[in-house]
Amino acid sequence: MTEDKKINSRRNFLKRGAIVLGGSMVASYLGCNPMRRFVAQTAEGMDLPADISSFNPDFWFQILPDNLVLLKSPKVEMGQGIFTGYAMMAAEELNVSMEQMRVEHANTASGIEDALGTGGSNSTLSLFKPIREMAATLREILKLGAAAIWKVPVAQITTQNGILQSGAQKMTFAECVAATKQWTIPKTPALKPASEFKYIGKDVKRIDLKTKVMGTAQYTIDSHFPNMAYATMLPCPYFKATLKTVNTAAAEKSPDVLKVVQKDGWVAVVAKTQYAALSAAQKLEATWDVPQMLQQAALEAMVTVGKGTEVNVQKVGNAKSVLENGAGKVYKQAFRTPFGAHAPMEVNGTVAHVTKDIAIIVLGTQQPSITKSLVAKALGINKKMVDIQIPFLGGGFGRKGMMGNVVETAQLSQIMGRPIKMMFTREQEFQNSFYRPLTHHVLSAKIGEKGDIQAITHDQATPDEVLKFVTGSTLPLKLLGADFISAGHGASLLYNIPNKSATVWGTEIPMPVGIWRGVGMYPNTFAVESFMNELAHETKKDALDFRIGLLTDVNDSIAQRTKKVLEVLKEKSGWTTAKPAGVGRGVSIANDRKSIAGSAVEVAIVEGKIKVLRVTQVLDVGMILNPEGIRSQMEGCVMMGISGALYEEVTVKDSQVSMSNFHEFPMATLADVPDIQTVILANAHEPYGVGEPPLAPIAPAISGAILDLTGKMLRQLPLKI
Repeated sequence: MTEDKKINSRRNFLKRGAIVLGGSMVASYLGCNPMRRFVAQTAEGMDLPADISSFNPDFWFQILPDNLVLLKSPKVEMGQGIFTGYAMMAAEELNVSMEQMRVEHANTASGIEDALGTGGSNSTLSLFKPIREMAATLREILKLGAAAIWKVPVAQITTQNGILQSGAQKMTFAECVAATKQWTIPKTPALKPASEFKYIGKDVKRIDLKTKVMGTAQYTIDSHFPNMAYATMLPCPYFKATLKTVNTAAAEKSPDVLKVVQKDGWVAVVAKTQYAALSAAQKLEATWDVPQMLQQAALEAMVTVGKGTEVNVQKVGNAKSVLENGAGKVYKQAFRTPFGAHAPMEVNGTVAHVTKDIAIIVLGTQQPSITKSLVAKALGINKKMVDIQIPFLGGGFGRKGMMGNVVETAQLSQIMGRPIKMMFTREQEFQNSFYRPLTHHVLSAKIGEKGDIQAITHDQATPDEVLKFVTGSTLPLKLLGADFISAGHGASLLYNIPNKSATVWGTEIPMPVGIWRGVGMYPNTFAVESFMNELAHETKKDALDFRIGLLTDVNDSIAQRTKKVLEVLKEKSGWTTAKPAGVGRGVSIANDRKSIAGSAVEVAIVEGKIKVLRVTQVLDVGMILNPEGIRSQMEGCVMMGISGALYEEVTVKDSQVSMSNFHEFPMATLADVPDIQTVILANAHEPYGVGEPPLAPIAPAISGAILDLTGKMLRQLPLKI
């Protein structure tokens, strides 16, 4: 290709009155340096970049006729507020107001596709530079367009609130787009320094707030196509069971039923209304082949330290030798966390419209790219023919990263030749789901004669959370031995102890498990930090000062940041003030997604139950993007942490989940909301993870407060007196 052709291909960005930044644009300033595109690293080896595809993308930004700026997001908005953060980043570099910004999901047909999906608290960090770079480049493109129209040097043109100006001459971005036929694409300009930020670092209201408050925000259940029918599947009542026989006669005769479909071992009723489909499905008479009747005790026995494949993930010094030899006391305890349900407010569901030309799939998913591949394979069509369209998600927490009924809904639409909507019932959401895996932990420490901690070990047993699902193969798990990437996340020991070791024991169980918010950091922090509270109690030291004393390495930036968080936590929580009668205090810390999160709690025993009275959260997040958004995430994590610590537990009997709905799966309510104080610390030039880190410290801080209050240590979730 000649240089002239290259230039010409880079100038063709005019499409239907909007500037379109497509594949050549992405390649010109991002593809040359992958590290600028994939800017996401997390602690503990959790490297989750934004793997944005450049496969025929149509656009990132559009200048709309009313002079609004539309940004297509490859990351999914599920309540965490990333649309607002992305709008802030773009507005900074475009020099437009927040009121002029619009953000919506990029459908997979656009080509702006993130192969790794949304999760891991990396949505902001991974696109912090790319979005700003694209916005800054778009600003310069518009200035060049205006310079050509006015025939003035581009250096004379300024931008403000979507207006281009040179002396007395002014025009809007949209007017520039309408008047320009060819575009010149410059090199990516330097980004604004933090000192010039107008929005980043300031409190900004969520841009999706109005639509959600007014009830106009669109979710999967709101989606509709003409001539759409409704479906529901015969739910499998047992894990790993297969359909043996089914009698469909009564269901087929049920009012408004269009067809009962049997395919690939599943059965679905298609009807004119959802009520008709659900009513008819209750008339299906099925028998099941159940390979084994799983019980809770048997599953716990499978997931136990010492069973499965042993993989060491951290080794400093020789902890085991120190534990077994020499003077001092060996202190050893075991901890357990249970199966957990995600219980999002929005159940899983899909709307599918499959024609000979394209398969349009509407669903709230954290994994549009994987969903696209699965649908294409199930329908026997090219992936280019599948367009995953994503509305808002009514909660995700990892559950929307695992598949629901999307494949079956797409196949039903193909069979019926019309659009199909299929939503889970709440009972199906509980029984036919993926669950946070149970875990088992054994921690040992050698306490020296002067109360110093000479060695510590952490052994954790867990099933795989994500490797088989993401890769579609058992080979990675066999090669790694255990899922220390997700389920083992947080197993390593943070403190500056001379001898320490962490080991993950990988065990497979015949039950569907997957990522739950915080992944392995949640159970690992509960076990490790609860054990640290016990060690402080055993050595008669203050739990907070005990931790600070173990963060002595001045060359360890994580240790020093953690120490700072604890010092601020000590001050802001009133840790050294006298406690009211009947109140216990506890503390915990976590290093997650590059952020450091610390919690101090106060609890009481009220009518024989644990009552959390006060929570102080300190979070070191690197750069502060939107303080209001960060505070919201911290407060949400406090409540989800309290819920998981005190209430949530899935148990299994006869290969069935014992909980069918919320009346059997209690969660924290408004009555459980404590006094919450949040403190945000900044120490870097890029934002770190926010959505998950503040969750991990809550449960061990509560258990530490119970130890402080009663002298009794609770080592199993949910915590019960």
